[in-house]
Amino acid sequence: MSTMTISQASELIWDLIQTLEDAYWEASNCEEKDQVFNLMQLLNAEYMELLKVSIQDHHYEYEVISTGLVSLQQALEDFQIIALKKTRRLSTSSRLGALLNKLSATLSKH
Repeated sequence: MSTMTISQASELIWDLIQTLEDAYWEASNCEEKDQVFNLMQLLNAEYMELLKVSIQDHHYEYEVISTGLVSLQQALEDFQIIALKKTRRLSTSSRLGALLNKLSATLSKH
């Protein structure tokens, strides 16, 4: 896979946020909701920064803006280990796993 553009990253992060919202509502206790919410907050901050990038620059290679690359990678890794196993619906779990893997793979190339 080649590097991800800003446009592609924006779309991926938005899709991930939408799927995390499903996981949030499917969570059965406060601890699980907190884990989902923490990642959503981190990705929302990143998405908001990407929205500020000029449309003429959306073809450039994506780099993490709102937080450090290592911090984002660690948050994704921690979430995959802890929370992904607790997702209730198969469709949400499948989408979440695929999107998390795609973003993690992109970030690991940097």
